Amino acid sequence: MTASITRAAVVGGGYMGGGIAATIAGAGIPCTLIDVDLTTARRRTDELIGETANWAADGLLDQAEVDAVATHLSAGTDIEESVAAVDLVIEAVPEVLALKHTTLARISAAATPECLIASNTSTLPIGTLAESVEHPERFLGCHWMNPSRLIPGVEIIPWTGTAEEAVHVASEFHTQVGKRPTTIGDVPGFIANRLQHALFAEALKLVDEGVATPETVDEVSRNSFGYRLAAFGPFEVADMAGLDVYQSCLEVETEHYGDRFASTPLLEDQVSAGSLGLKNGRGITPLASHDPEVVGAIRNRYFRGLTSLLESVEGLEGLRHPRHDR
Repeated sequence: MTASITRAAVVGGGYMGGGIAATIAGAGIPCTLIDVDLTTARRRTDELIGETANWAADGLLDQAEVDAVATHLSAGTDIEESVAAVDLVIEAVPEVLALKHTTLARISAAATPECLIASNTSTLPIGTLAESVEHPERFLGCHWMNPSRLIPGVEIIPWTGTAEEAVHVASEFHTQVGKRPTTIGDVPGFIANRLQHALFAEALKLVDEGVATPETVDEVSRNSFGYRLAAFGPFEVADMAGLDVYQSCLEVETEHYGDRFASTPLLEDQVSAGSLGLKNGRGITPLASHDPEVVGAIRNRYFRGLTSLLESVEGLEGLRHPRHDR
């Protein structure tokens, strides 16, 4: 198996796949973008080069990345010709199981046995997709977030047959191209989508039950707990609030809404052992062991900075109102 990635290819030039390819090229790694045909791939490549220049003009990227994308991003003729000499292929075709199986089979038949192969699937189990891959020990999931050029997180998802070396190489590569890779378990939806879809499911229920409008649910989410999540994950937030407080809240919500709000042994065992979070220095995350005054001061600076940032983004509040010029 390859020890490092010096050339890459992305199969599927849509919004996600194109962004992944441009990010790789922007990091100085030659990347071939493959689509349904060469004409489509060339058109998409030209679009991405133009987009990069426009984003640089808006201050989102620097000129070095513009030059790198123009130099290192190319259009591929087809899968068979374009992946034969690369170290990594990322499949990013639409989320249709049969299409992904067919595409991955073509990729693995054309690539060298040493080539690392990844799927950018959002929800499909990696073990299921691995059934189509020759030498499946070099196969894993690399789930980028939308918009792929700007969001740092990438979920690295090995299935039970993925070699440890493949995980290491994939993680090192994503760090090299400026991402923050996190290795996770292979379950449908993975972590990011399982969490955000659980939130969306509750949002739908609130509207269907007549509790609030979609606009109200969004407003409450943005202006309350949503404020925290860019800096602090749900376990860190719970440690700051108090695990015993969260336990009590879940008890009330379970009584009214059923098992979808039920606690688990993780929380119950922590509270039973007297680990209540930041308030007594023991909790689920390392944050709980820090000085509460230091944590509070950092949190407050973050909140104030986020407020200033949101207020400075021109046009953001205008998105809350319908357009009347259509």
